[in-house]
This record gives sequence, C-alpha cells and structure tokens, in this order.
Amino acid sequence: MERETETLKEYLTDLVVPHHRCNVNIIPDHITMLHGTKNKKQHSRKRRAHKSSTLTRREYAQLGLNTLPTRQMRYEQALPLHKLWRGYIREHLDLREGDEVPQVHEKRYEEFSKQLVKMDLHGAKLRVVQSKCPTLVGLNGICVMDTKNVLKLLGEDHRVRTVPKSECVFGMHVDSLEFTIFGQHLNMRPAERSVKKIKSYVEPFM
Repeated sequence: MERETETLKEYLTDLVVPHHRCNVNIIPDHITMLHGTKNKKQHSRKRRAHKSSTLTRREYAQLGLNTLPTRQMRYEQALPLHKLWRGYIREHLDLREGDEVPQVHEKRYEEFSKQLVKMDLHGAKLRVVQSKCPTLVGLNGICVMDTKNVLKLLGEDHRVRTVPKSECVFGMHVDSLEFTIFGQHLNMRPAERSVKKIKSYVEPFM
C-alpha cells in the first residue's frame, strides 16, 4: 500500500509544472498547493508597485520633448551634429574615397538602396527639390528632428521649419555624391525604419 502511495505521489508531482512542485503537498485523499494564492497576490502587488522608469508617449509630449523651439536654435550649434552624421553615413553605406553611386543595373544597387532608406537623418543636410506645395521647394537645412511624418530642418537663418515627408522629394550630399530620396520611403520613425525588412524591390530613386 505504501509503495502504491509513493508511486501515486511521484505521478501526481510530475503533473505539476516544475517550478511549482515545491509548493505541492500530496495527501492520499487530495492534493493542495501551498501558498499558491498568496504568491499570485504578491506577484500582482509587485507588478502594480513597480513603475517603469521609461517615459510614456503622453508624458514625453507633456514635457514638450516632441517639439523644438522655432527661433531659439543657432545653425552653428547643429554643425557638430552634421559632422558626426557624415562619419556615420560613410560607415553605414560603406563609402570609400572615389566611390560612386551604384547604377540600377548593378548588383549592389539593391542593398545600397535599402541601407539608404534605413539611415538615420538626424544631422543630415537636406534640400527640398520637389514638393506638392511649391512654397517648400528650395528649403534646406540640417535635420534636427526626424519623426514618423515630418522632418524638422534648421536653416542658415537659424529658423526651424517643419517639412512633411510624403509630400516632398529631398536632395542630399555626401562628399562628392548626391542622392535624391522620395520622402514616402521614409514615412516611419527612425528606430522602426532601421529594423524594418525592406522589400527586395526598391523603386529607383537615385
């Protein structure tokens, strides 16, 4: 009888999730979980008590971190950012002195165009070469904010202007190379764009 009871205990213990087996009390007539409910309550209290140190989007907006002052920034203050961006983009696109933009028929064009779409634009010097809104054509400056739908460019007149991505085509220089990028390919947040899986076919835009 005792052997059968031990066998039953082992069998029933195996049915319990491994990390809960220490809380199992097996009696021939029934099985009870020791402190099971208490642990759940403790865990739920800990979850409620623990507050994430990361700001929510609402808190981020309430602190004014989604906006930039229109006339309180100097163009010269953004030049070091542009210098950093130049080093970043050379490394990101694996550019070397004397390199040229690959043509559409070349093998490396596809990978090059994907990396160009994924790049971070903070610090890039951009110029609006075409737009559905004629007043935006010709605007240029250093990108100081890249959001899902707009770019904020700081011009040489020390003024920050908001430019919608989807409505514009942008020109960009990297050393002797010149790129033309359709804003519709950039319509997402930089962090999401950098990890997005780009389709194998990218519409020619250079």
